[in-house]
Amino acid sequence: MGKKRREVTIETERILFVSRRQSHPIHRCDRCGEEVLMLTVDEAAAWSRSTSRTIFKLVEAGRLHFTETPDGRLLICFNSLA
Repeated sequence: MGKKRREVTIETERILFVSRRQSHPIHRCDRCGEEVLMLTVDEAAAWSRSTSRTIFKLVEAGRLHFTETPDGRLLICFNSLA
């Protein structure tokens, strides 16, 4: 008797909801000069399908626009992610 083989396919979809009401402030980005949605590092990583570490590296390399809040949080300019 031969071995039976079973194939299982799983499809997933990722949806990122960005709400402007709670933790997503609109700030003037000093680099683009526009009023833009600012994302946390984790949100920026999810939106760009990368990791938080990658976002930090891009900030350090000057490739992403950002601002720091008075409490030390790093916010990433949504326009610079596109």
